[in-house]
Amino acid sequence: MSVERVPVLVVGGAYTGLTTAVSLAARGVRPLLVERRPHASTLPKAWGLNTRSQELLNTLPGVARRLRAALGEAQWPRMSHGVSLADPQRTFLDPEAGQPDPQALSSVPPLAWVSQAQVENILRVSAEEAGANLRLGTELVSLTQDEEKVTATLREVSTGRAYTVEADYLVAADGNTSGIRDMLGIPVHGGGTIGHMYIITFEADLTRYVEKGAVEVIGMPGSGSSFILDGSERHTLWVDYFPERGETPEDFTPERCLERIRAAIGDPEIDVTFVNARFFPINHKMAERFREGRAFLAGDAAHACPPNGGQGGNLAIQDAYDLSWRLSLVLTGQAGPGLLDTYESERRPVVSITLERELELAKISEGRVPASYNPADPHAPIPKPKEYLGFRYHSPAVHTEAHDDGSLQEDPWNPTGRPGGRAPHVVLSDGSREFSTHDLFGRGFVLLAGHEAPGWVAAAEKVARSLGVTLTAHRIGDRLADSENAWCDRYGVEPAGATLIRPDAVVAWRGKRAADDPEGDLTTALNAILAR
Repeated sequence: MSVERVPVLVVGGAYTGLTTAVSLAARGVRPLLVERRPHASTLPKAWGLNTRSQELLNTLPGVARRLRAALGEAQWPRMSHGVSLADPQRTFLDPEAGQPDPQALSSVPPLAWVSQAQVENILRVSAEEAGANLRLGTELVSLTQDEEKVTATLREVSTGRAYTVEADYLVAADGNTSGIRDMLGIPVHGGGTIGHMYIITFEADLTRYVEKGAVEVIGMPGSGSSFILDGSERHTLWVDYFPERGETPEDFTPERCLERIRAAIGDPEIDVTFVNARFFPINHKMAERFREGRAFLAGDAAHACPPNGGQGGNLAIQDAYDLSWRLSLVLTGQAGPGLLDTYESERRPVVSITLERELELAKISEGRVPASYNPADPHAPIPKPKEYLGFRYHSPAVHTEAHDDGSLQEDPWNPTGRPGGRAPHVVLSDGSREFSTHDLFGRGFVLLAGHEAPGWVAAAEKVARSLGVTLTAHRIGDRLADSENAWCDRYGVEPAGATLIRPDAVVAWRGKRAADDPEGDLTTALNAILAR
């Protein structure tokens, strides 16, 4: 019996797995993704893509177009709190109050208010269109690995038919309760399950209380509940759940859920249709390591954070993107296997900041989740751009400069352009349209050179050919105009300097000024970054 061979086996078909699949396929590596569920979820689940997630997803073919179409109907959520939806004293909040203009940081919205179900559908269609092989209703039963491959036993859920697949690498995207993590013997650390909630999905006409098409997040301090109203007739109510007090899943019958919904609305007579009630554990944990041999953990399989601030899904997308561009370069022979070691060394510190910030600010103690976990509570922590746009990576895949302070964050409104940080947003023009520097990134490496540096572009073309690396060069001030004269300042280079950007829009290296041997400098930098 023949054994199927694939370059990458992805297990799990939610944010992490689907982003990995489409990102690999877009880079010429055709993965196999398996998902135990036979059908895609239509429930809203998580909401909101931050700026960083949008910028990364927009580099993937098909995703940007479909995401723009979904955003055409989406709105920035209005946030408030009160004792119920009908509360005339409901107070409205401005989560951006006191912050500089977020639009100065990127060409994408500060928040894309779309549901996880919408985004997953976009990723699924785009992944298949790009050439990924997606198999729903298929689960991983067991795995073994050696120095050359991962061998997995897969099973069709509906028929029970089992078969074997060999893969160069495996990505565990199977969520918080990851069975693969257990198979690999990787322990987790952290607070564990620190609270519980039930998410009740329902349908109702709420236009008496909310403008039609409005998107709102409404917290009810003291009641342990919050609404997410998604602008249609399907909404969600998040309710605290305390098994330690004797509460059980049986308490969430359709009848009891309808009572909770009407009480939260503040209208005992309103017509409501119950759709679904599902348990949601509030977790705080981190895997001891993100890799075991040829298997990698990403997303919730690697780390799980509380839902306030809505960063869990964003971290999953960013993990998947950062892992997939590395896998593609290794599998296509552009990089050495050592590049894969930099995935964890870069992601772990950044993820830890998010997990620990939420743990500290939520003031979790004795297993109790306080009201400040409500994302609409004015005392709840709101994720800041410094966290997801001002991050800095440190690893051999970054050419850290002498005297670098090793910081993990910087002010995104005052970027330095130092290697390891996100490439700053600068508005460019080609004479017919304006666009962001980020519209140049994603496929491979990109060299941006100053207007007094023609030698850099020619050097990049030679290096790309000699190393067999995807590398594109642009000279700012030549065909690309910098009307605000901001590029040199934000990237920290002189008009004769250049900066090298990785596929994930992170500055990998820079030459601040003119070089005697630009070809040699670029060759040395890329060989080190790519672990060749």
